[in-house]
Amino acid sequence: MTPSLFKPSPSPSKFHILIHNNIGDGCEVFSGLFLRLKYILSRFIEMEQFNPFKNNVIATAPVPKSWFDFLLNPNSLEEHLKQPEAEPSPVQLLLQFINKAISLDKPIQVNQKHPDAVIDGETLNVESQDQYGGKKTKALKLLALKTAAFLKWNLKLFLNELPLFICDHLLSNLLTETGLQSSREAVSWADLDDAAAFALSLYHRWVLQAVVKDSFPQRPLRINTAQMPGLFETANSNMANNEALMSALQSQVKLSESILQKELDTIRALRVPTLASFGSINELDDRVVHHWENGVIVRNQELTAEVSYDLGCYFFCKQDYKQAFTLFKEVTKIVSNVVVEGNEMDSINKKALEGYVIALKTIAIENDESSEYKADIREQIENARKTNNHEEVVKLLSESCGTTELPASYRNKIEQLYPRRSMMQFRVFTCNTVQRVICGKLVNSAYSSQLMLHGKEGAVCLATIMLEALVKCRHDQKVHLADFLKYTLGLLHASLQDAAFQLLKNSDISKRLLTEDDLKRLVGKNDEEPLPFAATTTQAGNLERMLLVSVDPAVIRDCILKLVQVRPVRSLASLNCKWEIGALQQCLDAMFSGVRKDFILIFLAKSRLAYLGKNYVKAKKLLAAAELEAGNVSFMLVQLIKWELLLIDLILFDGMKSSNQMRELSKKVKTCMTAYLQGQEAMPRVEIIEYCAAFLLNSKDWDYLRSLPNSKSGHIKIASIMANVCKDLPNTNSRNLARDVWSAVAALFTVNFQQKRTSGGMVTTMHRESTQVYLPRPKFLDFICKIREEVVLSVLISCIAKMYNILKDHSLKEVFLDYIYLWPSAAPALVNPTSMDIHIVEGVLTTVLAHSMLVHPSHTSWLRTQADLFYSNGQYASALNFYLEIGIVCSNFFLEPVPKSIYTDQVYRRMIKCVSYLKCHTQEAVLCQFLEEVDYQTAFKALQEKNSYDAVETYYDFIWDTAILEFLTSIFYKSVPSIEWS
Repeated sequence: MTPSLFKPSPSPSKFHILIHNNIGDGCEVFSGLFLRLKYILSRFIEMEQFNPFKNNVIATAPVPKSWFDFLLNPNSLEEHLKQPEAEPSPVQLLLQFINKAISLDKPIQVNQKHPDAVIDGETLNVESQDQYGGKKTKALKLLALKTAAFLKWNLKLFLNELPLFICDHLLSNLLTETGLQSSREAVSWADLDDAAAFALSLYHRWVLQAVVKDSFPQRPLRINTAQMPGLFETANSNMANNEALMSALQSQVKLSESILQKELDTIRALRVPTLASFGSINELDDRVVHHWENGVIVRNQELTAEVSYDLGCYFFCKQDYKQAFTLFKEVTKIVSNVVVEGNEMDSINKKALEGYVIALKTIAIENDESSEYKADIREQIENARKTNNHEEVVKLLSESCGTTELPASYRNKIEQLYPRRSMMQFRVFTCNTVQRVICGKLVNSAYSSQLMLHGKEGAVCLATIMLEALVKCRHDQKVHLADFLKYTLGLLHASLQDAAFQLLKNSDISKRLLTEDDLKRLVGKNDEEPLPFAATTTQAGNLERMLLVSVDPAVIRDCILKLVQVRPVRSLASLNCKWEIGALQQCLDAMFSGVRKDFILIFLAKSRLAYLGKNYVKAKKLLAAAELEAGNVSFMLVQLIKWELLLIDLILFDGMKSSNQMRELSKKVKTCMTAYLQGQEAMPRVEIIEYCAAFLLNSKDWDYLRSLPNSKSGHIKIASIMANVCKDLPNTNSRNLARDVWSAVAALFTVNFQQKRTSGGMVTTMHRESTQVYLPRPKFLDFICKIREEVVLSVLISCIAKMYNILKDHSLKEVFLDYIYLWPSAAPALVNPTSMDIHIVEGVLTTVLAHSMLVHPSHTSWLRTQADLFYSNGQYASALNFYLEIGIVCSNFFLEPVPKSIYTDQVYRRMIKCVSYLKCHTQEAVLCQFLEEVDYQTAFKALQEKNSYDAVETYYDFIWDTAILEFLTSIFYKSVPSIEWS
């Protein structure tokens, strides 16, 4: 037979292929020569293809290596893998080796006329078909095993980066190389050598991890439906292989579980194969000699942890929580006790392990009644918090004083959960302070002020907690407590807190920690002796601190009187730079002086701070004290204070007061409005007028608002024009009155564009708001957020929604609105539509809707407007949420039919559109049945979709239309083979 090498005039590339195909012709002597010649020719062709002078193209990047280079030179694999950024990467090389080995194992195609086989486009003589691919496949599999050993047999990496059938092929090859015929082979662990034992353990651990990973819900893979040559079929083939292999693994998972449990009973230290452990194939000999002695020894504790962790995850997936908890506890014990140095296998996720243990503690203990497990102090505190058992929280914190069970950060977190300066917060603060004292750390300076604020109750709390902690303290810690107690007693004595001082002095903790001499030195030999200058300074400082933190008028009065005696020269207003009273300062300076001025100033300043901190009750109490101090001396100051009291009453107004209280408050509001309109000397602030106008709208006093004269106040103007419209609703005659509302709201969104020439000659465009607006847009929104009346909010929402529809100019995305007859229906009705920004209109409408639904959460019209607004902007999930909320409100959570006036055909079609965009196609088909005329075309198209992100089969129970059911049956009949139907 003439060798194909001498066929006439072959091109270089064909010549290279022919030499490659004739390597295995049976001539063993010349096979090495052909391999070398093949390598030389391949490098020559690559150099020719990437010739920098060919076609005047300069080659700048080296040619990346492929599987073929390592097949010819196996010794270069390790050097390549150790590169920091190897190209291709180890995982990519692993894929290339396995895929090429699998392709070489495919059946050979034979042509009857020309008895030559074709493998991947390569021609092979029939005589060499039996030997073709044998050595090549063997070499590729060995290269794959070496790469996997370099990756330290990382099963997590294999599962995440490699297809399932690739992993199975790799681990099956490892079993074969170590002398095992099958993973199901019945063997004894004691009879296996280290390599075989490791391979068998690794394979069955992979089975468990694969089954556990498959049990978690995963988003289906999106495959391009375009029929690109060779791609779509390969993707489908890989998916089919993975699904078939997963079914096989699930059927054998019980076997893997039993094998690994037997391994735990007889586990021993193993020598894990490394890259140097695997030999290479020789062109003259088919046998491969492995060097298992080059492996790395892994201790039995580490192997136990690895196997136990995988078994624990599997049992957790099976909901066998007791068994999983036992295994995870064993793993935790090994991880915490064994020092791992140079571990080649580190697949245990310590954070996940900790989460498993915490999650399983409660479940395992509840199922095991004989267990004597007791939750730690942190778990007990969390359980007490969940049940709002605050006394138990304080008790547990007190018991933990003197121990290190709770970190300081956690204690501070618990302290911040309670309102500031509340008794419960002070008790937690006391526990944390005692703990810091015992540990020898600095104490928060705010504790002394809080102790003086709570007085006798604070002293009792401190004495009780210190007495409980004293039992667990060492001698040095008791010294810390004694020093802290001396400091606290001295502070209370200097601050004239006599009741708290005497209580703490006579308590059991003082008797156990302090001697009589300590107490005498602390309080002095005679309490009636005058205090020296240093003591006077300390007393003044404590009084000033008490004055700064106190909000009780009686305590403030007492502190001021004592400070005047100790420091008669210093101005008390300078103690706090935030003590400002605004316009009241001028009136106060003109009318008062001396101690009374200090009283009124501090009362007003503290009430202002309490008002800004939204502590309205204390602010009202301080204002009442200031009004009492002003008395009959200054009518103007008393009147201004009354306006401030009215403001707080309006803020606290909730609409549920009695009729007498309502009439009295309304009378005060009208008096305030009259004083403002007449320009009296004691004129209320603009903020007070804003609340008065909102109150009149909320109380539906339309007649009074309509009778108000023209004013410069934008709040009064808006309230007046709103009252004009709301008074005549629902009459259609109110359309003329609604023009004022339309113009006022339109002016909010009008922006004037002006051009200005700079000094450099450039022309810039400036945006200015309309000068005809009653209120700037932020102040208008603040005013609207104070309105709670349903009719007023509905008119405003309707007006803004109509402007939004005109600017949007899209009939399929219009927003629903009430009182549609009040507003014009065309764009010319706007002052200048081109100068209005639809995004500003949308933002204002969103803000008003959010406030309105906080006031009336079940208002169906507002819910419909909000849903349509989301639909118009393409936010389909939020829109569907509000459409469903409308039905919930109108049907008592769908216990009753939803009225057809609420769920119209338009609403149903928009809901269908929403679920279609969300790819919930089964829900789309169900909703099509609710239309007046069932939309079969949309329903059939939805049911034909392959990927549906909803609980598909669950919704079949809600399909009642016969035509849709028949179509659904037809789809199932076509998709399932006839054998299964029979």
